[in-house]
Amino acid sequence: MATYADLQPGNFYLLKDAQDTDIEMVSVLALTDKCILLRSFGQVEEDFWKKRTDSIEEIVEELDYESASAILSLYDEEEEEEDWEEEDE
Repeated sequence: MATYADLQPGNFYLLKDAQDTDIEMVSVLALTDKCILLRSFGQVEEDFWKKRTDSIEEIVEELDYESASAILSLYDEEEEEEDWEEEDE
């Protein structure tokens, strides 16, 4: 089984933290000797710490920067649409 120590800084991953969780896109922000700082991308960006020895249910896919940027741009488009709707009111 994979652990957070398998993730590399600067890379993006689609992963399942546990069997009963959704797939999420994360990137590695920083490493210490025992921990890893991650950013989860979704409706709201969230930074969180994990122990490097914590297990990951599944690393579904490693994404390059271009692929991750394309996915993140979808959220930017949603935010722009919401801004337009608020201005119309």
